Amino acid sequence: MQFRYFLYVMMVFILAIILPGCSNSYSGTSPLADLPEEQETEEIVSAQSDVKPLNITEGIFEKVYGWIDQETLLYSYENNGKYYVYSHNLYSGISKLVFSSDAPIVNILIHKESGNLFIHTSPHSHAAMVYFTDKEGHINFSTHIDSYELAYEWNKTNPSLMLITAFYEDWSYKVHQINVQAQKVTELIGYQPFLKWFNQDHILEQDWKENEAAFFAPIWKKSLSNPTDSSLLQENVYRFDVFSKIVMTIKVPENNTEFFEYNFHNFALETELANFQLPNLTHYSDWLVPFYDFIYEDQRFITFAPKSHGNADRYNEGYRLIQLALTDQTESILFGDLDNKPLSCSPDGVHCLYGYQFEQILNLETGEKVFLVEPEKNNKSEASE
Repeated sequence: MQFRYFLYVMMVFILAIILPGCSNSYSGTSPLADLPEEQETEEIVSAQSDVKPLNITEGIFEKVYGWIDQETLLYSYENNGKYYVYSHNLYSGISKLVFSSDAPIVNILIHKESGNLFIHTSPHSHAAMVYFTDKEGHINFSTHIDSYELAYEWNKTNPSLMLITAFYEDWSYKVHQINVQAQKVTELIGYQPFLKWFNQDHILEQDWKENEAAFFAPIWKKSLSNPTDSSLLQENVYRFDVFSKIVMTIKVPENNTEFFEYNFHNFALETELANFQLPNLTHYSDWLVPFYDFIYEDQRFITFAPKSHGNADRYNEGYRLIQLALTDQTESILFGDLDNKPLSCSPDGVHCLYGYQFEQILNLETGEKVFLVEPEKNNKSEASE
């Protein structure tokens, strides 16, 4: 059934980002070891940079989670069965303890406006313990959720509101709304598993029918107090996402199925702000969506794009990192040849974290690529296993 296939695809996407943070060590090599003799400037890993790498004197690096501000990262490491979360200033090199846990850390979200943290830990294989903290790591609320995997969506303006979908091994799921201020968890009935906030009282969802085979589905706005109170916003959408007050839809044009059409709309999807077309790759029975991020400060969409249309399993031409500016609808190439891996860009849009553990940092202005984990530290970690 197409609905279950959609669940499978979305869970694979989530796990591709989350699970590397649970691995035992970062398995990189010396950043200069495998570069060809002739290399474009934008591809060269910088040996001299103002960025100070992580300095983990004991324990094993797990993952960088994102940006606290434009100079400060959040990362974790494991040491003797305990898990530590630190902030790290890229320019001073100073790291500060924020949180510690006896259970493995699955993922951490950083609220863009408040700086508050959502910390997902896994004390057991079929259970999650989640914590809501301030930026210093003081716990505001915590709760236990029975689950095999979790998907979550934080309200972008109100850090007290979170939507969490708990998945179980049989592909069934439950949707919960958490209100940190009220210290309350409420189960929501009648909603799709992957939701986006519209405002504090409404969500956006794609209406995938469980017994219908379809690659495209409409976007509906629904009330959180009554799922039957809904309105159709747009039809025939492949995927969609929400960035602050902008909604992005991805479509496949009927007259040109070898391309993705990225459309950016105002929040009610009444006005189109910009649109771009980029080559796509087929993936099993649908299409692969490359990793992307959005820079709110000046409305820039950053995405990987294949150099030509093809099949994702056989494609080997590399990806360009493309910048799409919504204000003047211009496209520019930031990096000419990179692998398609997760991205998280700084609030000012100068740097992007890159990699499945966000173990590298890209400078979008200079073309530098810097490793945040020193090779010497990586060797020590591997030797200690």
